[in-house]
Amino acid sequence: MKRKWLSTIVAGMLLALTMAPLASAAGEISLYTPYASMSVQPGETVNYSIDVINESTSIQTVDLAVESAPEKWEYDLTAGGRNIQRLSVKPKESQSVDLRVVVPQQVDKGSYTFTVAAKGMASLPLTINVSEQGTYRTEMDTKQPNMEGNADSTFTYSTTIKNRTASKQLYALKADAPEGWNVQFSAASKDVTSVSVEPNDQQDVSITVRPPDQVKADTYKITVTASGSDTSATTELEAVVKGTYDMELSTVDGNLQANVTAGSSRKVTLKVTNKGSSPLNDVSLSSSTPVDWEVTFEPQKIGVIEPGQSAEVQATIRASNKAIAGDYIVTTTASSASKTVSATLRMTVKTSVLWGWIGVLIILAVIAGVYWLFQKYGRR
Repeated sequence: MKRKWLSTIVAGMLLALTMAPLASAAGEISLYTPYASMSVQPGETVNYSIDVINESTSIQTVDLAVESAPEKWEYDLTAGGRNIQRLSVKPKESQSVDLRVVVPQQVDKGSYTFTVAAKGMASLPLTINVSEQGTYRTEMDTKQPNMEGNADSTFTYSTTIKNRTASKQLYALKADAPEGWNVQFSAASKDVTSVSVEPNDQQDVSITVRPPDQVKADTYKITVTASGSDTSATTELEAVVKGTYDMELSTVDGNLQANVTAGSSRKVTLKVTNKGSSPLNDVSLSSSTPVDWEVTFEPQKIGVIEPGQSAEVQATIRASNKAIAGDYIVTTTASSASKTVSATLRMTVKTSVLWGWIGVLIILAVIAGVYWLFQKYGRR
């Protein structure tokens, strides 16, 4: 009985001696990284530098692994540019390994914890805090989607295409604009029709929009689409065209010269045309004439002239009774709140037929008088 008891004690001592080196080794390997907790966005790649420290007096060989990694997360352990599973460390020295963790695009917001383990020797818990809900999509943001300008303005919009997918995307750029409008895309100061964007990256795109000539004042919508292989995004741009104001004043046949007799009147039909892209409201007619001349208009005021339309005005020009033969200038003016134009009429005054007959009669009277005087006093 006593001999059996002694055998048990000896066996226990031998077992203790055998286990002692393992316990010592387990306490002499440690793992260290300065950033044990990080906050990132979906799709980001996190890089850790981890030191494997050997505090013992002998070479230690450790098996390294990533444990409890979240599902569908990508990771790898490397040293010297190669993937590793086992590492030997000299006494009282350390070796560095790199851990790369790729956070998926489609991931819930929250904290995720996993462990880097030196199996049977040490472990290093790491935490990644995903700051927002992840998506697998493309985003297209515009800083100022609404702009205002005249019909001859150029509208330039700044947009940003964000690739929220896990793969590189080649985005084809397309614009759905009103007929006659010109849309041009540019990136990195070059005209483009498509842009390439890396995963979880973004690309700035400038969009230049030019309206057609004589575009009417209105609000116009332009839809821009960036289409990738399996995802796309759209943004809507708005161009508010205030329009242009332009007016032309002439006669219906374009002839700006007419004849008139002194003391009489002449009717001239004027034509007021809206050459702009905005309506002309309350267009009034006025004139500048030589002394004692008069001009009246029918109508005196035009309520509205739509773009591309014309209105006729009857101008009655009365020459002065004292006007002598020659050319006279009559200036007519059409005015609205936004535009004023003038037309110069050259009026040629001719002597009245009545005065011509009176002149003939005077000449005949003079001849008759001379004849009478000759008959009466010529024989004396």
